[in-house]
Amino acid sequence: MDLRRLRAGEWLVALSGAVLLASLFFPWYEGGASAWSALAVVDVVLALIAAAAVALLVITATQRVPAVPVALAALVAMGGLIAVLVVLFRIVDLPEGISGRDWGVWAALAGALGIVAGALVAIRDERPSPPGRHTDATGRPAPPPEELDPIPAARVGRTRS
Repeated sequence: MDLRRLRAGEWLVALSGAVLLASLFFPWYEGGASAWSALAVVDVVLALIAAAAVALLVITATQRVPAVPVALAALVAMGGLIAVLVVLFRIVDLPEGISGRDWGVWAALAGALGIVAGALVAIRDERPSPPGRHTDATGRPAPPPEELDPIPAARVGRTRS
């Protein structure tokens, strides 16, 4: 596990995933109803999306190549969009017998939006090594690349046959 591989996007996704997961236990609706008690299957979907968001941090830190974390970040971004839509739906459409919203649903919305934002940053952040500091695909220091000799251009002209 190499924490040097982690960038701001992965940290934001993991923190937002933890907020989303924790918000499922907070009161979402008046009367102290949490997501676990007020929702049917949606709470499990949100918990899986939050777990995938936290897993992105671990997978990025343990993988030697960036392909797997970037692919997972794309999937987590889609899951985050689904979470945002689900939470917005639960904000607009209250469950039966519930009269108002509590602070937990707003924390869930913030967590879902953070997952999307962090995943998009993680996907986009493919910056090269800082100037004067060369790294390999794992983020570890590496020697600078060798200078390439230019290849002369091909001669264009008629050939005799």
